[in-house]
Amino acid sequence: MPTAPPSRCSEPGCTELTTNGRCDAHTRRAWANRSAAWGSGSTRKHRRWRADRLSEEPECRRCGATKELQVDHIVPLSEGGSRWDPANAQALCATCHEIKSAEDRRRRTRDRYLTT
Repeated sequence: MPTAPPSRCSEPGCTELTTNGRCDAHTRRAWANRSAAWGSGSTRKHRRWRADRLSEEPECRRCGATKELQVDHIVPLSEGGSRWDPANAQALCATCHEIKSAEDRRRRTRDRYLTT
């Protein structure tokens, strides 16, 4: 059965070849990060850090909303942003967070094509 030729891992800076988008190391790391940040895998440290950020910034930084606030990493962790640095965090409402995440994805995609 024919398969796609190997290509570089989709993580910025990784040169490993793969046939499924990410190399094994980045696939494992992505799942580990996802389980550590959501649901029952959320740590006490993360919950405290999130509560502290939202108490310091009780409004969405983009639109000023006070409902459905989430904490966003200004520089995404996947791009080397600091997980625990308060200077790398901002409060965003759910809608603005979705918009900002989409902008980050578009920028990463554009940058990936400009550097290849």
